Amino acid sequence: MNNYQAPTRYIGKNSKYLDICPSTNSIAFEEAINGEIPEGFAWIAGHQTAGRGQRGNTWQAEPHQNLTLSILLRPSHALLEKQFFLSKAVANGILDGLEAWSRATQGENFNFEIKWPNDIYLDGVKLGGILIENNFQAGKWSFSIIGIGLNINQLNFEGIRGTSLRCYLELKDPISLPEVYNYISQGIENTYTLFKEGQFEKIDEHYHERLFRRQEWASYEAGNERFEGKILGVNEQGLLEIEKEFTVESYDLKEISFIFPS
Repeated sequence: MNNYQAPTRYIGKNSKYLDICPSTNSIAFEEAINGEIPEGFAWIAGHQTAGRGQRGNTWQAEPHQNLTLSILLRPSHALLEKQFFLSKAVANGILDGLEAWSRATQGENFNFEIKWPNDIYLDGVKLGGILIENNFQAGKWSFSIIGIGLNINQLNFEGIRGTSLRCYLELKDPISLPEVYNYISQGIENTYTLFKEGQFEKIDEHYHERLFRRQEWASYEAGNERFEGKILGVNEQGLLEIEKEFTVESYDLKEISFIFPS
């Protein structure tokens, strides 16, 4: 039975639940190319056997414990040069949804953050991630598949710097996955609307308010060099801007690594 039907206008309102599949992004991509799937349609998996993350990494999640899904968006080709603002808008929407869920169910806000480029953090530890894959047809931006993985009920994170909502909040009972899905669907719908309306300054401001390590000195590694730097922000091209001792440098995804205390 599919219990995933968000109370929204279109994001997450219609969906397909897959008890087990290799990757919701792969299935979503294939079905979006081959069929007339409406914008906002979502594919949710109880268990992904080959979930994908950034840098070609796999996404590890215990079966039926977490929220793993993909959402189809159809941005206007006119917005192509502002492509990274879609990533910022989606990240904002997920955090808005998580914050709304925490206020409604726990009575307080928690320290949800965005770790560049597309990780969701809770109090400095990874809670989930986003993987956006774009399709172009006849030179035009046809659609985007928004892959989302959020640790909700998983309790075991051996060898991984990760946490889940249930683990972090030390809850006895499991959290309702469809309930969290509803909140993040509403959040994404609101922030995606800002993207479509061209409200990039508002998106950018909201994104930087929750950017992990912004304006904090911390350790990084780039080009086999370890250094202390301070994140200033993320520019329109999606590059991470870091202040070093005598200069400001911009880094792409594969050019820099965050160093965490052992």
